[in-house]
Amino acid sequence: MSVRAAVARHLQGPPVALPSVLDRCSEHWWGWSPRTRAALVLLALVALVTAGELRVALVRDQWGGPPRRALVATADVPVGQVPHVRAVHLPPALVPDDAPQHVADSTRLAFALPEGTVLTRAHLSPRGPAAGLAHDLRVVPVPVDPGWDVRAGGWVDVWALSPSAGSTRIAEHRPVLAVLSEDDPPSALVGLGTTEVAAAMRGFAEGEVLLTHAPP
Repeated sequence: MSVRAAVARHLQGPPVALPSVLDRCSEHWWGWSPRTRAALVLLALVALVTAGELRVALVRDQWGGPPRRALVATADVPVGQVPHVRAVHLPPALVPDDAPQHVADSTRLAFALPEGTVLTRAHLSPRGPAAGLAHDLRVVPVPVDPGWDVRAGGWVDVWALSPSAGSTRIAEHRPVLAVLSEDDPPSALVGLGTTEVAAAMRGFAEGEVLLTHAPP
């Protein structure tokens, strides 16, 4: 027997027996005039749409109104890099007042921007990587070996190496604000105290400055 014949056989015969409640409702429904049934269907659709609009309005009121446009990071972006963002619409309560709508190609981050975070103007501070630095620290670029895996957000000890004095630790447990990989060799931006900056400059002049990983 073909599929078509099997379907036709099941569609023939008396109507399917419905539960008594549904059977009575069916009789009442088909007992009304066509215009009455059409009016009831239209009222049901209007009620459904109205209920949906009320639900949307309640959600909007809960979150502060209609959605607002914001720029959200598509990946983790370290300090000093161009922010990779996409435009989305979020509830107003989730969008800071200082969230920019556009980002220039030359923009660099002053603070790290984790994936999914809304970009704000604080991330684009004109102070650059020093924006989040303690007031008693200064940013110093230190060349690093790419294989040493020094990364933004890490902590390092800073050593001065010279042929005459050997190795001297000039700073301990200092933050790495950014790594400028476009430099040759790459440079790590390290936060140093004012007296440590002078020692680092002497280290550069007399020999080499080396970074070693330190625990957070």
